[in-house]
Amino acid sequence: MLGFVLDSPPERMSASIVRRLTALGRELSEPQYGGAAQAAHLRERLQHTAVLAASPAARPPEPPT
Repeated sequence: MLGFVLDSPPERMSASIVRRLTALGRELSEPQYGGAAQAAHLRERLQHTAVLAASPAARPPEPPT
């Protein structure tokens, strides 16, 4: 399921999804993962995706009022 989310276009990610990606990235930096290469790679991918999704450029323009 995580792969599906990470492969989704950033403009389709809600603020809730971005918060969850960020929280999971923080969790993967905990000592119990021992700096495992897979955890570090996933953490970087999560962070990159969250930054892209939170970027104003990822949001479609608002319709005129």
